Amino acid sequence: MEAISTAMGLQLYWVQPKTFERRFELRTEDDLFGDVRFEKAFGTLATASSATGRWTFKRVGFLNPRVTIREAGASDDRAVYWPKFWRGDGWLEFVKGSKFHWKSTNFWGSEWGFFNVQEELLFVLKQGGEKHKLSDLLKTQGVVEIGPQGHGEAELPLLLLLGWYLVVLHQEDAAVVVLAGGAAVC
Repeated sequence: MEAISTAMGLQLYWVQPKTFERRFELRTEDDLFGDVRFEKAFGTLATASSATGRWTFKRVGFLNPRVTIREAGASDDRAVYWPKFWRGDGWLEFVKGSKFHWKSTNFWGSEWGFFNVQEELLFVLKQGGEKHKLSDLLKTQGVVEIGPQGHGEAELPLLLLLGWYLVVLHQEDAAVVVLAGGAAVC
């Protein structure tokens, strides 16, 4: 796996190699920079890897939902993501004190990014694939654009992985709402 720092200036893509498998890779055409793998077909526990480490992400709680971020194999949280109810955005707070704001960067909610506390954009995740192929129609894919502020951010690899995890959860939650609405009409 290549270090994210070597990808500066390159176009990165989130790809889903197999249509119904909940595994995603952050890559260029030739190199792998990270991955996110959901442990079960319907659960929220995922393992994420990059050249700088391995982490687990898990959404917990019902009335007060949050996503815990831990070093793989550890039992203590390294950070917690706190979503704002019904808005989709939220704050990531590291135990050591740093904070990042996750929010949509466009009106339609098809582009998302992490911002530092000064509200400077670190990167944008845009939904959709690098190339438009019929075989990718049912896949969750995206394009990554790292901004100037993201290049020097030590937490960038973890933020890129967590951002994609949040995009996937958001899409899956939206699909459940649509299916439940359709079932209620029938």
